[in-house]
Amino acid sequence: MGKKGLISLITAVLVAVCAGAALAAAPREGGTLQIAVKSVTTLDPHLTASDFDYAVLSQIFDTLVATGKDGQPIPRLATRWENPDDLTWIFYLREDAYWHDGNAVFPKGQSRPVTAEDVKYSLERVLNPETKSPFLGALSNIDRVEVVDDFTVKIVTKAPDPFLLDPIRLAGIAIVPKEAVETLGPAGFARQAIGSGPFKLVRFVPDDQVVLDKNESYWKKPLLDRVVFKIIPDDIVAVMALEAGDVHVSLSVPPNEVDRLRGDQRIKLYRSAQGWYRGLGFNVQTPPFDELKVRRALAMAVDIDSAVANVFGDNAQRAYGQVGPGLIGYDPSLKELWPYDPEGALALLAEAGFTPGPDGMLQRDGEKLTVEIKTMNEPARVRIVTILVTQLRELGINASLAIQEVGTWSADLQNGNTGLFMDFAYSGATGLHAMFHSDNIGASNAHFYSNPVVDELLSRGSVTIDPKEREVIWKEAQRLVMEDVVVIPLYFEFGYTAADARVNDFVPPQWNFNIVSEENNVWLSR
Repeated sequence: MGKKGLISLITAVLVAVCAGAALAAAPREGGTLQIAVKSVTTLDPHLTASDFDYAVLSQIFDTLVATGKDGQPIPRLATRWENPDDLTWIFYLREDAYWHDGNAVFPKGQSRPVTAEDVKYSLERVLNPETKSPFLGALSNIDRVEVVDDFTVKIVTKAPDPFLLDPIRLAGIAIVPKEAVETLGPAGFARQAIGSGPFKLVRFVPDDQVVLDKNESYWKKPLLDRVVFKIIPDDIVAVMALEAGDVHVSLSVPPNEVDRLRGDQRIKLYRSAQGWYRGLGFNVQTPPFDELKVRRALAMAVDIDSAVANVFGDNAQRAYGQVGPGLIGYDPSLKELWPYDPEGALALLAEAGFTPGPDGMLQRDGEKLTVEIKTMNEPARVRIVTILVTQLRELGINASLAIQEVGTWSADLQNGNTGLFMDFAYSGATGLHAMFHSDNIGASNAHFYSNPVVDELLSRGSVTIDPKEREVIWKEAQRLVMEDVVVIPLYFEFGYTAADARVNDFVPPQWNFNIVSEENNVWLSR
């Protein structure tokens, strides 16, 4: 065989091998993806702060933009956007996005396109205080929303906002159809959601399941026929269901299960790129937490290092501020502020008038120093708060734990009915503004904290374009908040998602949970 013939043969073999490999890896249409989710409280995206709700809502609804695999914004309802000046954002909508039909609002074959009017209505609904959206504060810099034409919308901000794309890609600020909200009413819409996402609602059985079928009219046809979210409140039970083959995905893996699952070849583990902030938060207007000495003492009274290590091992990182490592505003020097010092804590409490009573418990004017920590019913948070409560009781503090469902917990925080609570937030500087600016009191500022100097810094940091200057501002604001002991930082939690190895093109939740996006389309191999 000549040289040319040999090259031709080798080329043919390589082509055949590559073609065979491509054929073997070709995405397969059909099938039902079963996902274990801890809870589903509502299908109204504007009324929840639950990551588990967002996992479901990301399939039913579309946001203006989504989050790509690298964490950066990618198109969703908006195919492109521009920022022509410091105060103006213009979004150009895709013209092939339609509301789900075959329901009480849009009968079969009688849907309509998603328009700029829908975007305006949705953002204004979140901004309306009567809606009581937990994301009111996140959009507080929006001055107005203008319809340019059917598929172009303009957002004008009160001040320059380099972070606007962050909140509007969250499922909690999804775009909804006005006629569905008004026709079904708030309670009806929360159970019969109508969106424009890749999957549409078939049925929602509270405390059991949410069943979604693929949206045949979606601009990118889903490969899956159906997605079922099985509500399994216990994370360990959810992992067992994954191992037994009853579900394909568990969205919440307990930290103590991570190492064991790493050894199972049938399962893929996905870790979040950035840890989420977790800490104790004070309502600084509620006695005795309105006293700085009391807050300082409580921060020094608990051995956070041992508690975090006990619950998470290597699957969480100790926090000393609200902004995490690698993010603008991270300040490792905050570690020195309130070290573990139980004797110093007791001395501060004595200065505040709390001394041991006949039973050894600290009291002032005959009343015990009572500390109730409220937390959502999530195993890791319950475990770490239980440890902290035990430590406080050993010092003579009448401490206790109150476990609440997410809706009750959230309502109590916003209404000011909670003195000390397990806090959580995005671990970036935008979380600082949401949590501590006085404009957000009663919404994302559940601490009811107001400091004019901090407000000025947070407002300035939110509109500062230069990253170095912005970092200085964020650090200064964060240090003031920590010196005021508005929170006791605990840890940055790395979330883990586990999926059956047969689940392909899977992207774990981050901001959104994309089963179908510009970058992926989940499918099941046999």
